[in-house]
Amino acid sequence: MTVEPSMAGKGTYLGEFLVHWRALLAASIGLIAGTTSIYINNLFSPYLIAEFGWERSDFALIGLTTAIAVVFLPIAGRLADKFGMRRIATAGVAALPLVFVGLALQPGSFVVFFILSTFQMLIMSAVTGIVVYGRLIARYFTVSRGLALGVASCMPALAAALFSPLLSMFLESFGWRNAYLFMAVFAAIMGASALSLVPRGFRDRDTRPPEMRSARRDYGEIFGSRAFWVIFGAMLLVNLHFTMQTTQLALIVQEKGIEAAAASIMISIFAIGVIIGRIVCGVALDRYPPQLVATVCFLFPATGLAVLASETNSYVLSALGVMSLGFSVGAEGDVAAYLTTRYFRPELFSSVLGLFTSAMAISALFGALVISRTLAMTGSYALFLSIASISVFAGAASFLLLGRGAPVNRTVSHS
Repeated sequence: MTVEPSMAGKGTYLGEFLVHWRALLAASIGLIAGTTSIYINNLFSPYLIAEFGWERSDFALIGLTTAIAVVFLPIAGRLADKFGMRRIATAGVAALPLVFVGLALQPGSFVVFFILSTFQMLIMSAVTGIVVYGRLIARYFTVSRGLALGVASCMPALAAALFSPLLSMFLESFGWRNAYLFMAVFAAIMGASALSLVPRGFRDRDTRPPEMRSARRDYGEIFGSRAFWVIFGAMLLVNLHFTMQTTQLALIVQEKGIEAAAASIMISIFAIGVIIGRIVCGVALDRYPPQLVATVCFLFPATGLAVLASETNSYVLSALGVMSLGFSVGAEGDVAAYLTTRYFRPELFSSVLGLFTSAMAISALFGALVISRTLAMTGSYALFLSIASISVFAGAASFLLLGRGAPVNRTVSHS
């Protein structure tokens, strides 16, 4: 894969931001358009449950929509490597607003809601997420790649932190149907803006000779790497709680006696945690051994989950626990993307990252089943939170197995 000469960085840590601001802005806005709803779906949950009378244990099964990501993330990654970012992102920009319109018009059938949520997860994870837009960062940034990934990836969380209180008031005043329609307009405008900002000279289609870019050859290289299996396994362990924090977080804090208005503030705290995780982890990855950074970053949410599982009703401790969950979301995005660029060739970026993100989806899928089962058994979230805490701790320790192995061609080839 080749990159235009104008894409070469200037060699200074912050200099790359001054030169390649357009690529960073395009990736940031694209991620805002495509993935902000991950953070605000929680706000819709209580309204939907109240209006349609769905059981919380049934609603938790929405996490099963991540099964679609397990299948399509590797496919989307491979297609992005083959055809380039623009084509894949354009499909997502066109489709996501239509899904929001469908959610606004749903009749109250849980089956219909489940199907629409499945399409939403497919678009957010496979064609409008970091697997696609992250290619801009991987191709333009070298010495400040970790921070650039962190900045771009934290933008959806920053948007959610600013947007959640306003959307909460909008929901109260105009209802959830109008709120979904608003999200459709928002996604369409922001997505189109992102595509228009992609630098004209950006070319990321795979231009290697056909015999050098066969799927068998590339995946043989990927699956033959010890680093791949270490990272894949760790990602399985640290993401068990993903479904809980994207669909159940408001319900969890309300279970602790926190009122709905304060619960919306918790969503903002969660988003702030994501921002902190993105930036802190990104800078640390540029400066320190990545396996140590990953371990430390995931010990924080392991502790936070244990706090939320406890019987404490302290608002401050609960807020710190929620923030730690946001921190883990920020950290996992940076860690997966950065380790992909460190241990694998640029031509394989989206294929490898798609597999790592698929591991997160598998974990989230299993977590959705566990949380639904534990809720049905106990009527409380405490058991699941305890299980998730142990899993994240084990995953954090797993990153140490990477050791200090030499990076594989972190820099981008220029021609």
